[in-house]
Amino acid sequence: MKRFIISVAVLFLLPAVLVAQEIVGAAEPVKEFLLGKTHFEKDTNFVEIAPAYTVLRRPNNFIQKRTLEAFLKMREAALEDGVKLTATSASRNFWVQRYIWEQKWRKSSVAAGPGRARAILKYNSMCGTSRHHWGTELDFNSPKLEYWNTPDGIKTYRWLCENAHKYGFYQPYTAKGAPGSGLRETGYNEEKWHWSYFPLANIYMQKYRELITEKDLCGFLGEKYVTDLNIIEDYVFGVATPPAI
Repeated sequence: MKRFIISVAVLFLLPAVLVAQEIVGAAEPVKEFLLGKTHFEKDTNFVEIAPAYTVLRRPNNFIQKRTLEAFLKMREAALEDGVKLTATSASRNFWVQRYIWEQKWRKSSVAAGPGRARAILKYNSMCGTSRHHWGTELDFNSPKLEYWNTPDGIKTYRWLCENAHKYGFYQPYTAKGAPGSGLRETGYNEEKWHWSYFPLANIYMQKYRELITEKDLCGFLGEKYVTDLNIIEDYVFGVATPPAI
């Protein structure tokens, strides 16, 4: 996939904030890329995370170059404060996401239907809707809720909340609450481990809004519930407002 240089004004959602951004040397946000139909090992915008920084192995250890550069700077700063960040999840293309989704679909004890999809959607994305498709997302240390209640997990999360934005990262899936609570009202459950490189992800969010429709979300078990569950609005865009650049 070719590299591109583009200057755009990105209209953020929930609430709307106009921010001028410049992206240099990143994956072009065409429809196929946004849907995750990318072979990362063939895309020169993606590189492997070295074993010293991740538990992942090829082909699951790819990330966009700019995301990796920012992560390594953040990781070094965290180490100086006694916090170790290890990548436990990076980029996942459409086909990997389909495998994960369909495994959960087949094993679910919930009756087939929108309820089954909704149960899986607490923490897992439908194919073509995951931010992990874009090479901008990293999960750190552990996806287990229990870890984030340990002293190490609490210290790590506090450090990320106070410092991640300095390196271009933010937590898209913050706590959820009822209308009027000031918290996210839709989307996945809170994920303290999931951090997004927003200088790139913000652009991809806007292009997703422009290019992707519900008809594009197909080719997996449960696809017929995309419309019923308002997947694009409630899940793709059901994120915390990213910081201004």
